[in-house]
Amino acid sequence: MIAWEDLITTSRSLTGSQQPGIEPLEVSLRRAISTAYYAMFHALANNNADCLIGKPHDLISEHAWTRIYRGLEHRTTKTSFQRDRHLFSQPVRAFADTFVELQAQRHIADYDPAQTFELSATENWIERAEVAIRGFMQVDSDERRAVAILTLIRRRS
Repeated sequence: MIAWEDLITTSRSLTGSQQPGIEPLEVSLRRAISTAYYAMFHALANNNADCLIGKPHDLISEHAWTRIYRGLEHRTTKTSFQRDRHLFSQPVRAFADTFVELQAQRHIADYDPAQTFELSATENWIERAEVAIRGFMQVDSDERRAVAILTLIRRRS
């Protein structure tokens, strides 16, 4: 399992926050943005597998858990969050909004060489990701299970 907390820690280390006075490289800020997004993505993937399968206790449940975890798709999740966010509580809406916005920032960070990033904005995205994840994880399991289903199953138009 990829721990979202480790990804947030990695994002922060990429900004050089442990080394005051040293300006991080542009590429480090780009990776920090991308890694913060992946913290959200893996937090959601883990949530979905835990809510739908539970903690694996044998080979069958481990296989099922992994399939649910790996079943999360970036585009389907974004579409579901944009379409269905109104159904959920404020913490889930905050998670959904941050997820969609940070996904867009990740695309810029990963694919737009003309874009530049500032340390303060990067640190803000990391903080927003962490706060959104923590809020989401406090939501009751029934609501998080509904999020799992809506983000994993593509709605037919």
